[in-house]
Amino acid sequence: MNLSALSSLFFSIFFSLSLMFLSGCTNQDEKGRTIPSGTVPIQGGVYRVPLPSNPATLDPAYVQDEYGVSLVKQLFDGLVRFDPYLSVLPALAETWQVKGNGTEYRFILRENARFHNLAPVTSEDVIFSITRLLRADPAPAVLPHLLKIDGAKEYMEGIIEIVPGLKIENNRIFTVRLNESHVPFLTALGMYQAAIVPKKEVIQMGNDFANHPVGTGPFRFISWKWDQSIRLGRFADYYAKPAYIDEIHYKIYPKGQASKEFSDFQQGKIEEMAAYGDVKEKLADTKGLQWFHRPSLSLFFYGMNTKHPNLINADLRKALSISVDRHQFVNQVYKGQFEIARTILPPGMPGYTPLNRMEDNNPDLAEKHLRKAFAKPIENLPELEIVSAFKTPRVEQEMVMIKEFWSKLGLKIRIKYITDWDRFEAYLKSDKVQIYRYAWSADMPDPDSFLYSLFASESPTNFMKFQNENVDKLLLTARGIVEPVERARMYQEIEASVMASAPLIPLFYMSVDRVYQPHVKSVNVSALGAHTMPLNRIWLDRSPTSK
Repeated sequence: MNLSALSSLFFSIFFSLSLMFLSGCTNQDEKGRTIPSGTVPIQGGVYRVPLPSNPATLDPAYVQDEYGVSLVKQLFDGLVRFDPYLSVLPALAETWQVKGNGTEYRFILRENARFHNLAPVTSEDVIFSITRLLRADPAPAVLPHLLKIDGAKEYMEGIIEIVPGLKIENNRIFTVRLNESHVPFLTALGMYQAAIVPKKEVIQMGNDFANHPVGTGPFRFISWKWDQSIRLGRFADYYAKPAYIDEIHYKIYPKGQASKEFSDFQQGKIEEMAAYGDVKEKLADTKGLQWFHRPSLSLFFYGMNTKHPNLINADLRKALSISVDRHQFVNQVYKGQFEIARTILPPGMPGYTPLNRMEDNNPDLAEKHLRKAFAKPIENLPELEIVSAFKTPRVEQEMVMIKEFWSKLGLKIRIKYITDWDRFEAYLKSDKVQIYRYAWSADMPDPDSFLYSLFASESPTNFMKFQNENVDKLLLTARGIVEPVERARMYQEIEASVMASAPLIPLFYMSVDRVYQPHVKSVNVSALGAHTMPLNRIWLDRSPTSK
């Protein structure tokens, strides 16, 4: 059975849903009017992009931040890729077949695929790229899917030195054998960490590969000036089609230089920027700007440590969630920019159903749950703590509102700020954490990337310390279901089981909001975020007649 047909069947559900919120991926001016795209792309020019920080690395196996992701998406390709509607399409793999009831994949590489050093992409490079991820530290998000490869776990643990599930047939053909059917496997190969790297260059360059990467993407690495800029150039031998623009210049704005970034955009020194907060108001009178608003596969929520003595009772957790007026929260704090969330899975994700939504802004029901949770007087309860990785005027406004909602229940709240991200994550992993602000974005368009990552007992990002044997069993079962409707129903059942325990408070589904200069053409933002969008189809029209 050809796996491309299988993936098309699974993602047909997602595609039909995505059309509801991604329909018409066209440019809009400041009044929401459609701007017609030009018919003949113009070659040449430099595309300038803001980068809020230096990436930690440009080696895709070790990238942990979205700054690095935005570069990796230009420099590297994987075996497969996602289109703007998040369907799985061929990339370095020209085609593939699946055998053995979904346990064996046979890939055929493109004959014209080249690395930036012009060396051909071979099966040996692919096997090397996959194998090195198994021992990468920190572990990449794609790792749970790769561990389904026969022998991968034993290789990761150092028991064996060759992964028996990876076999080279010839320079262009190789097979991957799984120990059981795992439907998300192909989709996972489109994640940025699964990008293919050249074996010879990685071995020769060692740690320097992270600063001077060699990939297969539409752009090649030129230079990196710390805290200043990163330059990429068009790769003329790109297997698909060379990019229209000559170069990409990433302008780095370190240490919170948001005002400088905004000023540069106003002066036309960069082509795009994020459009959150009051950016839209400040640019309202600027003519011809192109505004993009796309719901994304992401969720902003408050997670609760279900093992903490103060939050071990599910009725208390339900009371906290039900008492929040999400409409007021989003409209006053975030100026109505986001869609309120009452479920875990966002709209457009396979398995999403409004039937699983949690009620909100119901003080009476919240009181009932609170009385059910505690027999003793409410005033004797200890304070609940919320920890945040950010301390900004908007976050402080958010904290005031949340305190007001929960004070009506008689609860006392204290706020803790840990603005160093490493310390913040260490605190989340500790037993001390009670309630934490967090955002989760899908690494791939599959419900497994939400429900397994956040709620599986063995998941390293299960900071809620949620444990449910039945949920664990269902999560593993769902990974092996091929039939898309049945698989979606399984994830709906999993979500319902999780929400019955209320380990988190979903608040809003995040969106991709970005503004572009008038001369930027052919923008097509993905629901996975603007930082995941390849820029090879972008072109620039600075002619006087361009609008």
